[in-house]
Amino acid sequence: MKNSRNYLRVITLIYCIYMWLFATHFHFMALNVLLAYIPIELSYLLNAEKRKRDWLIGFAWLIFYPNAPYLFTDFFHLETLSIYRGFNTIFANQIGDWWAFVCLTSGIVIYGLLGMKTVTTVSQKLQSYCDYKTIVVFQASLHFLSALAIYVGRFDRLHSVYLFMSPIETVKIIFFDWSLQKLMFILLMMFLQMLLFGLIQLLGKEEAM
Repeated sequence: MKNSRNYLRVITLIYCIYMWLFATHFHFMALNVLLAYIPIELSYLLNAEKRKRDWLIGFAWLIFYPNAPYLFTDFFHLETLSIYRGFNTIFANQIGDWWAFVCLTSGIVIYGLLGMKTVTTVSQKLQSYCDYKTIVVFQASLHFLSALAIYVGRFDRLHSVYLFMSPIETVKIIFFDWSLQKLMFILLMMFLQMLLFGLIQLLGKEEAM
């Protein structure tokens, strides 16, 4: 277990450095993946032996968790690649752009799913304090709040760190600025998260068998 965590830490560091300094496309993935990795690291702390700081770690996890499902909206950036532009065929054999495709997709899928998997760790921790129905409500509320965070991150360009830099203004934008379009987007992202989390749960049960 410890070796796999260290392996993921090294891979994350290499990925972020490469995307920031050497990649020809999608430099923003260095920051996005780093932010999505934070809840993973925090889940390791929660999964350790019992601590008095569990609630503080849990609060920090809650703040940074939406960065994991947020990654899936980065798929839209694939349209900037030239692999299917200006050619008679559907796709073009531009190896550089296909490598950029691999870099973007791997970052999204790996850290998006691993980040969302941490909900299981937090839910297991809550079992000591809550019943099953409360945990289900917690998970549904989390998906809703994460979808809300995805909206303000994608359209209002806010990140988790803004809660510490400008907390009052950030809270106003998140919770007091509503429209029908915003609500529909949130419901769609909530549905997507429920599908992905259901898949993660299903795979986890099959692995346990």
